[in-house]
Amino acid sequence: MIENRKIYLSGGNSYIITLPKRWVESNGLKAGDYVKMEIFEDTIILKAKESEKAKKEVTLDSKGLCHDCLIRRIVAYYIAGYDSIRVKIYNEEQRRAVSLASDMLVGAEIIEDLGREIVLEIFSDPNRFSIDYIVERMGNMCLTMLSDFKQLLKGIDGFVHSSIVMRENEIDRLHFLALRLLKTEESGKTKDLLEYRTIIRALERISDHCVKMSESFMKVKVSSPKLTELVEMCEKILKVTMNSYRKRSSELADEAIEDVERFYDVEESYSNILLETLEDSWRKTESIEKTANLRIILDSLSRIAGYCSDIAEAVINMCI
Repeated sequence: MIENRKIYLSGGNSYIITLPKRWVESNGLKAGDYVKMEIFEDTIILKAKESEKAKKEVTLDSKGLCHDCLIRRIVAYYIAGYDSIRVKIYNEEQRRAVSLASDMLVGAEIIEDLGREIVLEIFSDPNRFSIDYIVERMGNMCLTMLSDFKQLLKGIDGFVHSSIVMRENEIDRLHFLALRLLKTEESGKTKDLLEYRTIIRALERISDHCVKMSESFMKVKVSSPKLTELVEMCEKILKVTMNSYRKRSSELADEAIEDVERFYDVEESYSNILLETLEDSWRKTESIEKTANLRIILDSLSRIAGYCSDIAEAVINMCI
């Protein structure tokens, strides 16, 4: 039922609106009671009382499922908002899959192991997180991964490489948590659902490419000022992109997209110079493998720039 209610001025400092008598009485309310008010940009939701959320439980029979297939099933139930996942297992490979899945998912814990059945409980409190908070954390980690890769180019450091890989795992965890929140919680951002999914996915892919670059560089072990310059350009683009998201600025988003176009122009010319120069020095030994790894780095930088453009376009959509 939809009703129009008039707004009244009260005392010169606040506004009041009346509540339907039938709604107040049917929810057992009276004068002096409190209602919960959830306030968003252009929407207010009134709740008579906190409703008890029904626990979502499922039993997953993993018969015939391989290690990776079982992990994908558990992740899917997690994203769908299930609070308890009882897994029937048939071998040690499946047991390891359940253990790995619990490590991958924020708030997931194994609370019961009966040999042939393992129970995963999800303890994450959705009220502790917001989508914007998660996106900010993911963006910050992607920026530090790019910055650390730039440092890696100046001197091979196994610790920095390991740190980049570890952060990619943390971004994956945040990625799954964000998808769970978007699917199950009334965040008040339904109209931006597609944009949030685009941004979250793009940041997750950026972290993947940071790891690919780091792994490839550990095989190439040769740097160049032009390669460092390309990484710095990507880092700047990502900073502008995340600022556009933080400030909800279509102007900054436009700037990021224009920077991406300039990056593509520079990247094309730099790539040819880099490959020609370094291939000469590799001609006698391991030329094919090293060239392939350098191409992976250049391709990943190009893709990171492209994902920044996707985020910026999503920001513009959110601003309209």
